[in-house]
Amino acid sequence: MDLIAGLIDLGVWNLIGLAGIVFIGLPHGALDGAVAMHLGLVNKFSTMARFVIVYVGLAGLVVGAWIIAPSLSLIVFLTISMLHFGAGDAKHGKGILRFAETLAHGGLAIVGISQFHRSEVDEIFYYLINQDTAVVWLAINVLTVAVIVAILACVSQAVSDVRWSATSFELLVLGIVYSLVPPLLGFAIYFCLVHSARHFKRIVSTIKATVDVSNIKTQAILFTTASWIAAGIAFWMLADFTDPGPTVMRVTFIGLAALTVPHMVLIDGIMKSKEVSAV
Repeated sequence: MDLIAGLIDLGVWNLIGLAGIVFIGLPHGALDGAVAMHLGLVNKFSTMARFVIVYVGLAGLVVGAWIIAPSLSLIVFLTISMLHFGAGDAKHGKGILRFAETLAHGGLAIVGISQFHRSEVDEIFYYLINQDTAVVWLAINVLTVAVIVAILACVSQAVSDVRWSATSFELLVLGIVYSLVPPLLGFAIYFCLVHSARHFKRIVSTIKATVDVSNIKTQAILFTTASWIAAGIAFWMLADFTDPGPTVMRVTFIGLAALTVPHMVLIDGIMKSKEVSAV
């Protein structure tokens, strides 16, 4: 009962947001095994085992880095998340404009939510690093300036190019949503309904040409189940059941950070480089 009461104390909207992040966010890289097959990195049991070992090893290094340098790890996580999110959302620009569109989309989700809800987000940051958050906010304030410039660049393009109008409108709508709803819910709305939806659609359309649909489904189920089991074990081992909120935050977001790094290496690194070289 203490556990249930403690979770209820987080609030309904926070619980909804966390549920979305846990059930869609933590297994965000559920298709990574199938992507590895598509890229030729996995073609038999031994290469799949090697891929999983490297993947889990990178995730473990992130957790280790978080334990050693939590503030720096959080700043790095927020920064690479901005770039990863934005890279999946950018559609029109090239060169510096592509980077601006990337920074605008990903940055609005990270620094926008943080700045709109500083007190609530500061509490989450404290849970994640268990120390003073001043240096994290300094980094966010610097990133905020860059994101504002990027958003203005996108809006200025909309004046002369109708394709950018949809980008600007999406940024406006998401900005309004982020400002009105609690931070965890706002992040979940973006992560689950915008970024992950686009990511799954793009990845499936790419890999289904070389990977059997049954293999895609199998890999997705295995990776998703493994991420949930790992999160459950971590929570069970670390939680104070009379006050589970902080542990829920730590397991969710540090776990997300740990999985984001190998996911980015695969998707934004290996996969993208192979796509460029194939052009």
